[in-house]
Amino acid sequence: MAYSLLALSILFITLSVTKVIAIDDEIAKTIFSSGVLLSFLLLALTRDKIEDELTLVIRLKALASSFIFGVGYVVVSPFVSWLFDGEFIVEDWGIEGLLLTMFLFYFGMFGLMKRNR
Repeated sequence: MAYSLLALSILFITLSVTKVIAIDDEIAKTIFSSGVLLSFLLLALTRDKIEDELTLVIRLKALASSFIFGVGYVVVSPFVSWLFDGEFIVEDWGIEGLLLTMFLFYFGMFGLMKRNR
């Protein structure tokens, strides 16, 4: 289900960019990002074939580390921007960018922890 939603989101944005579907760019971007985030949420909540207590602990640790990463990113990014650019600004990725980064960090940590059981 999650992979099909991800494929539909990619197909939708592809059709929108090639102007096969006539739709406003902001609406297409919102639909695409919502579809990708929803499919990532479904992938994060999907159970494995072998779901035991250790897998649940790994999932919880990956979720906690992803949350800590997201908070750290929001707190540290203005200082890094100030350090390298000379201006104290927050990059305007928006909530979609932050959630996408947190989901990708979660998947990376979950895969790494699961492989190193």
